[in-house]
Amino acid sequence: MAREIEAAVQMKLYTMTKRKLAGVFIIFFLCFSLSVVVGLLGPQVVYTDAHEEELMTNVYGAKMFSITTGMELNSLNQQLWLLATPSARPVENDTSMEGEVTPTLHLFYLDDEGVERPIMYKPGPDHKRVISCSEQQCNTLLLFHLGYIDKLSYKVTVQLEGLDRIGLFDSVLFEFKTYKSAFTQLEIWFRAFFLALTFVVTIVYTRSLRIYHWKDWSIEQKWMMWLLPLLLLYNNPLFALAFLLSSAVPPVVDGIFQAFFLSSLLLFWLCIYHSIRQPKRTFCKFYLPKLMLVGLIWLSAIVLATWQAINERTDPGYNYKVDTVNFTGFKVLLLILASLYTLYLLYLLIRDFIELRNVAYFDLRLKFTAVFMMIVFSISLAILVLRFGTGILDENFVSDISTHYGSSAEFLTFYGLLNFYIYTMAFVYSPSKNAMNESRLHDNPVITMLTDSDEDVMYGSADETAYRPLSRNTFMNKFDADSD
Repeated sequence: MAREIEAAVQMKLYTMTKRKLAGVFIIFFLCFSLSVVVGLLGPQVVYTDAHEEELMTNVYGAKMFSITTGMELNSLNQQLWLLATPSARPVENDTSMEGEVTPTLHLFYLDDEGVERPIMYKPGPDHKRVISCSEQQCNTLLLFHLGYIDKLSYKVTVQLEGLDRIGLFDSVLFEFKTYKSAFTQLEIWFRAFFLALTFVVTIVYTRSLRIYHWKDWSIEQKWMMWLLPLLLLYNNPLFALAFLLSSAVPPVVDGIFQAFFLSSLLLFWLCIYHSIRQPKRTFCKFYLPKLMLVGLIWLSAIVLATWQAINERTDPGYNYKVDTVNFTGFKVLLLILASLYTLYLLYLLIRDFIELRNVAYFDLRLKFTAVFMMIVFSISLAILVLRFGTGILDENFVSDISTHYGSSAEFLTFYGLLNFYIYTMAFVYSPSKNAMNESRLHDNPVITMLTDSDEDVMYGSADETAYRPLSRNTFMNKFDADSD
């Protein structure tokens, strides 16, 4: 079966020797390593203000506590969590106990004169938390989460109804957790740095392709023209608004931008590995199935992020674990979609390597994209495993402090990895110096057979059998057309 031939602007990738290509990877790893080192030298992320409270019993028998933040807060602290860890009394022949408690919260803020002002919100119908203790060690409960800080100090009155029915407790350790201002400043500066750098790379890349008609661009070059502006959104030029507006909109917008870029990156990998074998691409047969699969992943992530943010805005005591049915459904859906995506991607990769492993230029495009993708995927997976360990598949969503950055190194690792990944691809896929004269020859393996010597074919086989996937009829028809 004849395969269509796709003419395209010659990329730098085709003119690179193995030494130059190795140099590109070395520079990528150096830049990435530098971001990791800067992160390791950066400030800690979370500040903890601990309060250990002895148990008191009011007239109704419920346990009541009053806790006030001990540090002066500002918008750079970003968010505020309150966690509670009960301390169980030692009991003979009873090493474990478990039960439910219902926390009742009353929130206040302290004005400039130190007067308590209530924070009005509508509590949800069910805020039950499960306490599980083993050998006097109990799990930590997330009581509430504020997604925006606009007051200097907060006070919380907590009643843990049902605590006395579970067992005997001596005290409860309450912990306010918030972001350090120093980390927020680091985040703002490096986001601005990557934003400016992405803008420069986008301009340079766009200028390099401006003299060529977009129909002559390769699919990699077209995708870079799409991913670079999305990387600008990923770095979020509106990020600073989150510290100026007392609204859920900025964090939700930031989540949408990040999910949009990451989903586009997933779509990019599918399209690249499929398009190498299929130059003629129609929307319905080529793009629509991929858009549906990745679109469902994007939609599920957006729903989870906005759902949590909106619920917490109206009720700080809301937590996804009290909405188990809905969140479990989304979790199962995400796992199914992720499995389908992985299987589809592996299928495309295997078919590409079977059909194109010996075809000059095509195998170079395939190997570069595949190796680079595996590097990025492996580093991301390693970071996630080191961060969460065996709990990587547990119910960790946006409200848990465990899902936020554990260190400055984690933040710079993720942002540096994705930014330098896109920059490197933009450089490799940009037009070569002689692209104007050679793009329609060297990007076409069939025509290359007439002009290239064995030394010109730097990657791939120079043997005639290397070009078998392209039919002889297609080659002769093209040769006759050029002769006329």
